[in-house]
Amino acid sequence: MLDVAVIGVGLAGISAAVECQKKGLKIGLFDKSRGVGGRLATRRVNDIRLDHGLPSWNIQGPHTQALTEKLLAEQIISPWKVAHSDSNSVDAWQTLETENFYAAPNGMTAIAKYLARDLTINRSFHLDKIIPAENHWQLHFKNNETVEAKAIILAIPASQAVPLVENFVTRELGDRLQSVTYEPAISLMLGFEELNLNFPWQELCLSDHPSFKKIILDGKKRSPQAQTLVLQTNATFTEKYLDADNLQPIAQTLIREIRQLLNLSQPSWHQIHRWRYALPDKTFSESHLYLPLELPLILCGDWCLGNGAEGAIASGLAAATYFDGR
Repeated sequence: MLDVAVIGVGLAGISAAVECQKKGLKIGLFDKSRGVGGRLATRRVNDIRLDHGLPSWNIQGPHTQALTEKLLAEQIISPWKVAHSDSNSVDAWQTLETENFYAAPNGMTAIAKYLARDLTINRSFHLDKIIPAENHWQLHFKNNETVEAKAIILAIPASQAVPLVENFVTRELGDRLQSVTYEPAISLMLGFEELNLNFPWQELCLSDHPSFKKIILDGKKRSPQAQTLVLQTNATFTEKYLDADNLQPIAQTLIREIRQLLNLSQPSWHQIHRWRYALPDKTFSESHLYLPLELPLILCGDWCLGNGAEGAIASGLAAATYFDGR
């Protein structure tokens, strides 16, 4: 039997699991996907890596500061320039000031893999329901596996946690969890025979474009450079297509738009990905949620505090403090 079952292998789940393991607890880490890192997501297309989730890394507080120093020492990240603009003029983009961020040449998922290097991850485990038993929880997964654990940490989006915990929370608390919202996004990955874009930045954040929130020169992260581009849409655009059965028409619309904007040739290939829970919009405003039950059940994630990677790590660490001295 596990001491703690951690559900979710984003930054919050990994941080909670690492901290629990340091306390000598027997940990099981589970995720419904086949990867690791949540939005620290990297995909391979034609043997080329593309970051289709979080495109870059920056220091947001003490936790990301400490981790950044380790990542630099391990040569997992390298300098990356990010610019912001409220103009949609390509000419104006040529003179933007830049901020110093970091990118991961081997893909952003390398950050998550580094953090989880001493953990065993059970992939393709989609949690279906949790049932309290005598002195332990039963976790039933959609692959027909059942796991027993003395405690559970749910490090998943609040809206995914609600149906799992709805029988264990008050209506008021359930309403608070339901009130947590996310901005969605669509990521479009493009590959070209040749791509010649020269800007002072490698990632552009747009505040007033009708479709695009970010334009990322993703291929510039790689060695040798890849002829690739990643686009991320803003919430207003994405919400119109959030439940579309087929994203390919949206991909073609975005391809036409970016080709016209940047005077690009037709891409030789493309892939598209929908993020329903891209960025917390309305947060829970607490570091984590401990449910006062006979059996420990704790919720954490970036939706608790917001503030990106910093908030996710802080939330995971806070969830693990329940086990201090136990």
